[in-house]
This record gives sequence, structure tokens and C-alpha cells, in this order.
Amino acid sequence: MSSSDQYWKVPLVLGALFQLALGGPWGGVAVARSLQAETSGTQVTVQTGSGQIVRLKQDVSSLFSADPKVAEVRPASPSSFFVFGVGAGNTTIEAASATGEVIGRYVVRVVPSSYRASVLQQGAAMGSPGVRVEPTPDGLSIEGRASDPQAAQKLVDHARSLAGKEGYIADYMTVPGSLQVNLRVRVVEMERTLVRELGVEWKNVNALGTSAVVGVATQSPLAALSNLQSSVGWLSRFNVGSQRVTLETVVDALAQDGLVHSLAEPNLTTLSGQPASFLVGGEYPIPVSNYGGTTTVQFKQYGISLGFVPTVLAEGRINLHVRPEVSALSSDGAVTLSTSSNSVQIPAIHVRRADTTVELGSGQSFVIAGLLSDTSKLTTTGLPWLGDIPILGALFKSNSFQKDETELVIIVTPYLVKPVDNIHDLHTPDEDWVPPGDMERIFLMRQSSTDVRKRRAWQKLDAGDAGFMVE
Repeated sequence: MSSSDQYWKVPLVLGALFQLALGGPWGGVAVARSLQAETSGTQVTVQTGSGQIVRLKQDVSSLFSADPKVAEVRPASPSSFFVFGVGAGNTTIEAASATGEVIGRYVVRVVPSSYRASVLQQGAAMGSPGVRVEPTPDGLSIEGRASDPQAAQKLVDHARSLAGKEGYIADYMTVPGSLQVNLRVRVVEMERTLVRELGVEWKNVNALGTSAVVGVATQSPLAALSNLQSSVGWLSRFNVGSQRVTLETVVDALAQDGLVHSLAEPNLTTLSGQPASFLVGGEYPIPVSNYGGTTTVQFKQYGISLGFVPTVLAEGRINLHVRPEVSALSSDGAVTLSTSSNSVQIPAIHVRRADTTVELGSGQSFVIAGLLSDTSKLTTTGLPWLGDIPILGALFKSNSFQKDETELVIIVTPYLVKPVDNIHDLHTPDEDWVPPGDMERIFLMRQSSTDVRKRRAWQKLDAGDAGFMVE
């Protein structure tokens, strides 16, 4: 091996210590000798992915890099070496002569490549010309005014992809306009039930007597629909042969029309990009058995719920991910759990749900779901064989027809909103209501007072300290 080849041997930390322990021909950098080096060192700044040649006044025998993940060092000639920037950060490089004397100490600062910053700056110039991108020792810095939140988020995502996993992104951007979104949802459901019954129903056959009875059979009203249901029937008894046999019949003539209207208008406000949820309903318990034989209770929500995530775009546009849901308890599909002492019935849930993403302007509305359900049911009951006789068979059977129609419409309207400075601009449903006096309530049947003096006195009531009322 020639003497010139010795200059190309550049041991790292472990290599230098190993050669020092074995007394190798290259000579390591002794700790005592390295303490004699200058404490400040020469400043060297390079960018990631690039390098710089450093020249010395004398020949170098060995080189040492404190953190090869930040900067690597390679010999360029007997009296110079090449510093290569690997990752953002700071490290130290030392050069030693053949005798082990430290002949150079350098503090290397590796900054992100300006190429990454220039690429990001070009992308920002197209959508947000007021944004400035600058490299930092550990990543990128983004400052200025973005055109909208979506453009700012795209710049941050692009910067993270350029800086890598270990790069830090300093986001100092500002976004103009209001970033609060108020969502108004109008849920309207119309349900119509149509029932038609006509025919002769043979109730029973027994030996009760010979007298004839004519009467009216009346059913109880349905509480949900508040409609009076009635069926008119004639009960007759006949003597057949020598025995007294009573045939009780009911002639059904039932007509029922029911209409159910439900309405909900939830309102919810949240920041751009932040989720929000709303629930008007309740929770019902569900018993759950464990392995140890114990029973715990879990609660399931039902009612009218709303969840959405708004994102404010440019020019007042709003990207909206909305999830409305209307659910109700139902006996159809209910499950009954039996125990040693009693049984528990767990109701099912009738759910109508929508989940979609749309884009629209502030104050614009759209119908997110229009569900139309139409169900018909026809039931025929009667005596065997006799009900199949043409024409006369109608006297021995009864027909029941039921039709259910349901239509659900959900209207969604987002608004860009700001806080209100004046509290008097806000209104409540009871601001014009004044409790009536005894005379107005009992004799005039009024639910709100019309006395001007009492109304003025009621409106002048001031609130006291927290937890107290002013009389």
C-alpha cells in the first residue's frame, strides 16, 4: 500500500477508536489531543442534498463526523475534504493530521434545500400569492395570507411531503373571512294511514239462547292519530233445528284515515374543519350479560340526530359532510329476553339515515334526502268453503285493507356566521310572553297577559348575581 493511499482512509467514530486501540498505521484522533482544538470552530452551512469542499492548510490524515445522519464527510484531496448534507440539523466535523493533532474543527449547519421551498413557493403563487415559503434548519416555514382554508391546508400537506417525516412545518398563515359555519336542518315527515274494512265476521258459535240483539260495537280511538274509529255491527241469534245454536256475527264497516306530521329544525354552529353533532331524542337501556353471570346496561340513542363537518372554501363556498338521522322505537323486530324471574322486551329501532358530501354557497339550500315509502296490506278472513261461494260468499267473509304512506324530506342550509356584538339582536321564543293573572287565566281563558303595565314591568326585570333572582 502506497503512502498516498493513507490519505483516502477516513475512519468514522468507531473506526478511529478501533485503530487507536490496535495502533493502526493511520493514527486515531486522541481525546486529549482533540481537547486542544478551538472551541468555537468554523461555521459551515450546506443544504440537504448538496455539499461543499473545505480546504485545510496542511494535509489531513483522518476525519470525524459527530452525526453522520446530519452530515457526511469524505476526503477530496490530501488537504481538503467534502461535506455532504444528509438531514436538517447541526453537527461537528474534526480533521486530524498524521500525528493525531487536530488541525480543523467545523460546526456544520444543514438546512432544508431551497429547491423544496422554491417548489412550494411556485405552488403557493398560483392560489395564494401572499404566502411566503422559507427553509428553516429543521423544515420549512410558511407565512402570509392564504386565499381560503382549503388552499392553506393544501400548502401544508405539500410542505410535509417535501420536508419528509422528520421535517418540521411552521404554519403561520392567516385565512380571511369567517371560519364559523351555522347549519340549519329542516326535517319534515308526513305519514298517512288508510284503513278500510268491510264484510261479515262470524265471531263464535254457542248455545246461549233465542233472543235477538241489535247493537253498535265501538273501538277505542288511537292516541297517536286522535281519530275516532267505529265499526257498526248487527248481532243476530238463530235457532237451528231442535237445538238452540247461537251464531254471532258482526258486520264491519270501518273507515279510518290517520295523518301524522313531525317536524324538527336543529341548528348547530362549529368552526371550519371541526365536527359537530346534535341529538334530540333519548336513550333506552339494553341489558347485556357478561361471562361472569352479571348483567350490565348499555344505552342506545334514538331520535333526531345531526352530525356534520364543514370546510370553508374560496369565495364563500362550503364543502359539507352531513349525516342526518331520524330513528324511533318500534315493536316490529323486538327481542324478548327471558330470565328465571321475568322477561324483558328490547325494542327495535326504525332508522332513516343519510350520509353525503356536497358543496354549496352560504345561504343556499338543498334536499339531502327524500324518502317515500308506500306499503299496502290486504287481509281476508271468513268461514271455509262458504266464503268461496260466488256472490253469497261475501256474507261469510271480511276484507281488511291497510295502506301506509310515509314521506321524509331533509332540507339543509349552511351559513357563514360571526358572533353577535349586541345581545339585543338575539331573540328567544318567550320574549313576548307574560304570565297571565288569575282573572285573565280563569275568566278570560288567556295563556298570556295583555296588560301593558304588567308587560312593561315584566320586561324590566333584571338578573341578579349568579344563582339569585331580583324581586
